Amino acid sequence: MELLQTIVGLTSLVVIGNILSHFLKRVPVSLIQISLGLLAALFLNVHIELDTEWFLLLFIAPLLYSDAWRFPKRELWELRGAIFGNAILLVFLTTILGGFIIYGLVPELPLPVAFAIAAILSPTDPVAVAAIAKQAKLPPSIMHLVAGESLINDASGLVGFNFAVKAASAGTFSLLAATGNFFYISLMGTLIGLVLGFLLNILGDFLSSKGATDVVLRVVLQLFSPFLLYLLAEEVHASGVIAVVVSAIVQNLHTKNDADYSGELHVVGINTWNVFGYLLNGYIFVILGIELPLATELGNVISVPMAIWYAFITWVVIFGMRVIWTYINQWVRLKNHHNETASWRVALLSGLSGVRGAVTMAGVLSVPLVTDAGMPFPQRALMLFIAAVVIIISLLAAIIFLPLLAEKPKTQVPPGEKSPQAVVAQHMSEPRARVYVLQSAVREIETRRRESNQAIAYEIILRYQMQIRQLQMRFMKMDKLSPILKAEMNLREIALDAERSALRGLLVDEKITPLVFASENRRIDRVEADLDDLITHDKTKRTWRQLKRFVISTRRSIRIWLSDDSSDRLIAEYKLARHESSKAAIAAISTYLASEDGQASKTDQTAAYNLIIMYRSRLEHQKHNGGQSEALVRMDLEVAGLNAQREATQHLYDAHFISAETGLRIRQMINFAEAGLLTDEEE
Repeated sequence: MELLQTIVGLTSLVVIGNILSHFLKRVPVSLIQISLGLLAALFLNVHIELDTEWFLLLFIAPLLYSDAWRFPKRELWELRGAIFGNAILLVFLTTILGGFIIYGLVPELPLPVAFAIAAILSPTDPVAVAAIAKQAKLPPSIMHLVAGESLINDASGLVGFNFAVKAASAGTFSLLAATGNFFYISLMGTLIGLVLGFLLNILGDFLSSKGATDVVLRVVLQLFSPFLLYLLAEEVHASGVIAVVVSAIVQNLHTKNDADYSGELHVVGINTWNVFGYLLNGYIFVILGIELPLATELGNVISVPMAIWYAFITWVVIFGMRVIWTYINQWVRLKNHHNETASWRVALLSGLSGVRGAVTMAGVLSVPLVTDAGMPFPQRALMLFIAAVVIIISLLAAIIFLPLLAEKPKTQVPPGEKSPQAVVAQHMSEPRARVYVLQSAVREIETRRRESNQAIAYEIILRYQMQIRQLQMRFMKMDKLSPILKAEMNLREIALDAERSALRGLLVDEKITPLVFASENRRIDRVEADLDDLITHDKTKRTWRQLKRFVISTRRSIRIWLSDDSSDRLIAEYKLARHESSKAAIAAISTYLASEDGQASKTDQTAAYNLIIMYRSRLEHQKHNGGQSEALVRMDLEVAGLNAQREATQHLYDAHFISAETGLRIRQMINFAEAGLLTDEEE
């Protein structure tokens, strides 16, 4: 029970942190999660007993597998030299040279512990810097470099880290023995990863040949694979992290060439790993915040201010080595790329983008509490404190300085020419383009509407109209939105008055009971209240009113069900009331449109069309009860609407009304809508 409570509590903090990140856009979500964990530890007295033996297995193995499985080959291949240089040579240099420098600057640390700190601080975290990069508009080459090296340097950094931790735990260190062990565990880990990766591919091919093309099963096998790979590699004293990375790359390359799975498995797998990584990354940073108060318990050996100073100079060492390494790499490239220049600005961008994150923290938290001799691990608390503070410093430095350095200098534009910004400004905004695309779908479905399918057609059109209105409410300027809302408000009042008049006529003719009359009038009152909220933009009041409406509706349904009156008769009266009130509303709107005021306003015409569609959808909905043929008709209309959206998007792009990036995002939304439609149909 305690374990379940811990998982629920951690998940709650992760979710809260991600919600807050939408309001604090310039602050990385990892920093918010650390703060929440720290607050939980200080004010709620939250404490988590960590089992360091399974920490790498639980967190690092799946995170590395996820990164490797989504390895973007083309971009990273173009930067293969810089990536492998940063991921292997720079990690090795940081571990050895950085370890000696840290050892000299922090006298309280034994040499193996200094090596361990340098090694675990060498891996970069692209997830931690992603949110900052969007605001800072980092060059794509920098982001590709960070993403590529993080995949490799996670493994190489963890291998060096494990060596140093074992040396500190054993109390002895031999460079010759360590070098031999390094090659053994690296080569053996690579071999195990290759073999098991190919075996898993063979298993997938076998299932496919037998007709077992179950994507869910394949994704479950993927989720299980990193834990199996890590455990098998560690059993033969090889590197579990290298085995996981190599196997994931092998499976990734095979999956994208698998005709039976390629598209569906890749999309489902990506989304599944996104959710899994979302939680695991969040757990690590929340746990870091919870562990911070314990890390400050440094005893009498060192004070907290001095520990913070040690953490700062450690970050300066790691940051400085990365900047100098990048600048030297630029000079080396000048031999083969004469059109390039060496820039300290690019070097600083590379240094700042090397944010430390989940892998660093998970590695430090996996350090054993005691050595092989049963003594407390030397300076474990200081080690944890330095790593945690370096992570925070690297995040803060990236937040502050990346946007400043990434700003492109303004160029002088010759007279008579337009600047690139002016050309981009001429593009239609993405929300406006999405409205146009949705309106194209509405027009297409209107052309396909027939007597036999108009109930479904009206329902789909109504859904598109709701999406259009949501976009308008979110992105349209108030001076343009106000006339639309005013016209709709006016027409809604006309329609609601007609509905009330029709209900009174039914009550006088005794076709409905007072119960149905009162209930329908309350429905109309609620619609009017929602209209008031729409005009005033009072979302809080609307939310409470919707909750109240749900409670009243539930209570009314129970009362009707328990009533002595015939439920069938009441249902028939409600249908009659809705039918006649809808007809009266359509007639009232049509009469208004025929008047001089209605014909004078184009805004009224559009609002009236949308409102009439809503009432016609209500009328047609009462005539049909569904069925297999209706499902086929619905699918045909839905696909027609999606195809119309694709054609409209292509038209906007060909006419240079939208940029390529905007077109890509709109197409992705259309593809997601189609995938959801097909999934619902299958279920």
